[in-house]
Amino acid sequence: MAYPMSTTSAAKSFSHPEFRGRIGLSRAVITPPTGIYSRMWGSATHDVAEGVHQPMYATCMVLQSEETSEQLVLITLDAIALWQPEADRIRDALRARFDLRPEQLMLHPSHTHSSPPLARRHADRLGGHLIAPYLDSWPGICCELVATARASAFSGVLGWAYGKCSLAYNRDSVDEPTGRGVCGINRDRAADDTVLVGRITDAAGATRGVVVNYACHPVSMGGANKLLSPDYIGPMRDVVERETGAVCLFLHGASGDLTPRRSYEALPDAAEQNGRELAFAALATLSGMLPPTRRLDYQRIEESGTPLGVWGPSSKAQVSSLLEAECLPVILPLKDYPPRETILARIKACTERYELERLERMLAIRERLGTQTTGTFPVTVWRVGDAYMVSTTGEPYSRYQVALRERFAESTVAVLNLTNGATNYLPEAAAYDHDNYPARVTEYAAGCLEGVIEQTSTAMQRL
Repeated sequence: MAYPMSTTSAAKSFSHPEFRGRIGLSRAVITPPTGIYSRMWGSATHDVAEGVHQPMYATCMVLQSEETSEQLVLITLDAIALWQPEADRIRDALRARFDLRPEQLMLHPSHTHSSPPLARRHADRLGGHLIAPYLDSWPGICCELVATARASAFSGVLGWAYGKCSLAYNRDSVDEPTGRGVCGINRDRAADDTVLVGRITDAAGATRGVVVNYACHPVSMGGANKLLSPDYIGPMRDVVERETGAVCLFLHGASGDLTPRRSYEALPDAAEQNGRELAFAALATLSGMLPPTRRLDYQRIEESGTPLGVWGPSSKAQVSSLLEAECLPVILPLKDYPPRETILARIKACTERYELERLERMLAIRERLGTQTTGTFPVTVWRVGDAYMVSTTGEPYSRYQVALRERFAESTVAVLNLTNGATNYLPEAAAYDHDNYPARVTEYAAGCLEGVIEQTSTAMQRL
């Protein structure tokens, strides 16, 4: 586990980035109804969900400064993603009820691929009549979550530590017999193995919440799975909550190029194993953390068979109560994307179900873009005490979080994908030179990821 190095005491101390303030937590069940249209995969042979693997949740965390009136609201959702109109509908309800500025709110789906696609355009399909009522319930559910979290807020400390988890693999791979690019395990490229754990403790030092931030596509189960599921996130939560007695929130990191070791399987045992692996890595990181508001200082030499460097714990002089937020609408150039008429013609001529799924996704992107030649890639940056939380509406490659963590090495950086809406992949520039799925389907031109890294870093420096 890596501790960010403190700059105090001649850099001879270890400490966790921390925030002290009022913290509220709440949860609600949002499991979709069985029978809802749930063809998430082009390879699926079924249209509706036939059962539930595990409950699916919405979980809320409210952070309030004890020194100012500033507050930040995070809601995590066990869902694939939220199209912009749905995200806006929920955010508008929350902002109106709680008088929030846009940058104060993060609405963060987990990206589980065992979720319904949640698109109202599917209303005419088998089970599609259940989509609108399900989505219509979310603004009210989210408002009650925030109200409950605020009402139950307690004086606490949120501290962070990095750990390691080997669940994720790079997924920009090639099928050797055909030379086709595939989303599969690429053992020739190292994957980002960083897990970031946030520990929420109350005034008595008891752990009340655990935040797990990890980048890995929730695709343990694939097209043959017929169960609604939070994927590996549910089993991970179960283990963490059983061991700690605390509420666990999952934050899905920059996983555009990452997949779990066991992917696309039919049965939930793959999700169970993947979830346990992440849970144990998170618990190991949690177990290695110093007590809240403490640091480890170099103290003296103790003469023994060899001179021993003795370190000992001490209390921090103060813990930051700073909360700041900024929305950054990054404008990016778009690559040539097929016109609407071309896509519609291809849909009309299509005979394969998997190809129809690809074309329908392409059409949804085309309709979102209209005639634009540039696109907006929204980024939200939070400063939470000594740490940062950064979210985007898209799916950047893991290089995004690696670069930000390298540049802000004395802090910790949590990165959240697909937050406050859904845009598209943000691949590395080199990915555009190959038969690569994310580079092929995204509307963003090569070099966009690198530009977003620079603009995000600048915003973080301002905070």
